[in-house]
Amino acid sequence: MRYGKTVHFVEKQFDKKTANVVSNLITLGHTSVGDLRDAYFPPAESFDVKHENVNGAHTESKIPNGTTLNGDAAQINGNTNVNGHAVNGESHSDRNSRDDGSLASPEELNAVIQNLISSGWVIQVAEAQYLSGEEMHMFARQQAIDELWGTGGAPTGTNDKVKLQLATMEQKRRIRDTWLEAPRLSSKKRKLNESDHGGSNKRVKVNGIGQYESLGTLPEDEPVIRVNPEKIAVAMRKQQLVQLVEQRMGYTTACIYEILMSLLEKETPRCFEEFPDPPVPPPKGTAPKEELFHKHVVNSRDIANKAKANDLDLCEGLDLHAIVSITKSGMVNKDGSLSVPVNSSELGFHERLGLVEAHLHLLSDDPFHFVIWYARGQWRVDFEQLAKSLIQHEIENTVLARKGSVGLKLLRALKKKGKLDERQTCNAMLMSANDFRGIVNDLTVQGFVQTQEIPKVDRREAKLSLHLIWYDVQRAREKLLHDTYKGLVRILQRLAFEREKVQLALTKSERSDVVGKESLYLKQEELESLRKWKEVQEKLLLQLHREDDLVATLRDFAGPLVSV
Repeated sequence: MRYGKTVHFVEKQFDKKTANVVSNLITLGHTSVGDLRDAYFPPAESFDVKHENVNGAHTESKIPNGTTLNGDAAQINGNTNVNGHAVNGESHSDRNSRDDGSLASPEELNAVIQNLISSGWVIQVAEAQYLSGEEMHMFARQQAIDELWGTGGAPTGTNDKVKLQLATMEQKRRIRDTWLEAPRLSSKKRKLNESDHGGSNKRVKVNGIGQYESLGTLPEDEPVIRVNPEKIAVAMRKQQLVQLVEQRMGYTTACIYEILMSLLEKETPRCFEEFPDPPVPPPKGTAPKEELFHKHVVNSRDIANKAKANDLDLCEGLDLHAIVSITKSGMVNKDGSLSVPVNSSELGFHERLGLVEAHLHLLSDDPFHFVIWYARGQWRVDFEQLAKSLIQHEIENTVLARKGSVGLKLLRALKKKGKLDERQTCNAMLMSANDFRGIVNDLTVQGFVQTQEIPKVDRREAKLSLHLIWYDVQRAREKLLHDTYKGLVRILQRLAFEREKVQLALTKSERSDVVGKESLYLKQEELESLRKWKEVQEKLLLQLHREDDLVATLRDFAGPLVSV
């Protein structure tokens, strides 16, 4: 479902060539660099190879560039070639001059792959990635034991157990970080006789860090790679936050925030740390110290320089009095206009910097606290708190849509006050019990509100018991995520059902002699059914992508789902 989103994010951050490589890599699932290079730039001898199936789908060649291979003629990167020679008078220099996302040489493909790996969009494939969570933990734990105590066995002391726990988490992070290391690539093309099936397939562990290598059969310039799903989640989080800022504060402030997030995105490999160190309790008699958050810090000067390059109108969305105070020109008229119009593109650097700082103050003063002041001219983003705010925002929107403002009021009152009985809930909401009892029951059945009965005496009677109501954000998050999964499945089933109803017309319209000439070969009833199918498909796919955005908010932006 995130195929189109991923290609869009990569094209927006890089270019069409990089998006083309990522698109083909997603289609293949994972592949070696050598196979990907041969698919883009096949040797002349490979045109005599029979047609093959790629990933279980019948294709006419192993060229993943949306192209075909018929006999000796291959359309590569959008250009027709016969045994490496240009057809219709189009040379390689003509192909390079076009900006159609095509790659000119294996060296350029290697540069694109290196750039994708260094930026975190592509990672190397290792066998440790296919281990379950428990197997990964036991493997890293054994590696930590062998590194610290040798083969003598597991430690028994309390301090040694804490030391082992820290070493295990460090080992997990080390294994994961090796997947992001960029290998050295060359432009060497494999020949047909250089098969990977001639040597031994036995694998051995390397350096004890979860990496595996085949014994002598895998060339150094042909690592197996795939798209990194964690980086996709980072891009989706950025998109959702920018859209939320635009809804709340306007277009220009959203552009400033997008620039800030783009500067942070390069240094953010994932949304949250999956293997954090356990918290260290403070010494007895002392309060826990607040750790300084040195990550995710951006200088406002870098944002101002980027905003000038993007030609943004920095005055839009700001208070007029703030603009006058920063630019030191003119005044605010009684009708709410400036006496001297301000063109932000003609301002000096310090005035532009002041306008950018004003937008950042707007982001900081918002209840979501999109940015936090860190030091003079420096701002940081607390992604953990923002993820929690986004989750709470989605839960509140769901409750508001299902039960109205009263349900939302109840949810916020319980979140602020904690566990309350019926009488305390009435006082907190300034409502009578009869007005919200039905809503409490409905939200309890739906899983957004929890209830508990505590008997006051030995006899368990309703009138002699204390009935508590509270709100658990983790349980509500799990329930909403579960409902979203069911919604996704139902949308996919509906798509299959609607497609089955017009399958005959679709099959006829997809024929090569009918494509582009539907009005000549199809009946009016078939054209009408295809038109209705496209409308239904567009609506269902739009809802599918919205549900996927909700899944990303509830599952991918914050830590693991563990109920209290």
